[in-house]
Amino acid sequence: MKAVIGLVLTALIFMGCSKNGEVTPASGNTPGGTTSTGTTTGTPTGTSTIPPAVILTHDDSIHLATFNVKPHLLKATVTDNKLVIIFNENVDLLFSAEGYKKISAIHLSEDFKNTLLKDFQFTTVAEQGNVTLNWVDDNLNNVIKTVKDTVINKVNMVKVNVHRPFTFFKSYDSNASAITQRDIIINKTDDTVGFSSYSYYNLKNYPKTSAKATLTYTKQ
Repeated sequence: MKAVIGLVLTALIFMGCSKNGEVTPASGNTPGGTTSTGTTTGTPTGTSTIPPAVILTHDDSIHLATFNVKPHLLKATVTDNKLVIIFNENVDLLFSAEGYKKISAIHLSEDFKNTLLKDFQFTTVAEQGNVTLNWVDDNLNNVIKTVKDTVINKVNMVKVNVHRPFTFFKSYDSNASAITQRDIIINKTDDTVGFSSYSYYNLKNYPKTSAKATLTYTKQ
């Protein structure tokens, strides 16, 4: 799925209401991560949306995340009676440079309910290398990421990239059953994972934006 959202990006930056939230993220003045600088040009891919009823102030619009997310390739492996599927999440979140200066935390959530993965358990890795089971930290202050200055459609932006593995797994009655399920999954062509993100600053949760990415499964 590759949809051009340059127009959406421009609209998000310049649209004008406020929406208060209730979640207080971990303390800190700026989002953590590895920071690098540079200038690139181009148009983000993916489809970023906000709830249609939300009216944005300028303060809201400069704090909105614009997604740059491409289709994801997942690799499926069978060992004995266990099916393992590796999902390497790779998502860019773009913020206006103006707004990013006033962000304490960025939140990113994944939604697998419309995929075959919804019935699997999973593990992922947190910032300190800790492996978590069936839980992922949505506060990017606690997640390994990279941060880079960029230019999109002549607008100064900051790109936050999140690249982390999810290992999905499920045990079956036999090796044959696991192989059968793997073959069913690799023939699935219409799975989509949902993403949503919002930023936090000065006791305010800014409006969420969301996007979807198609999933392609293959045998490893």
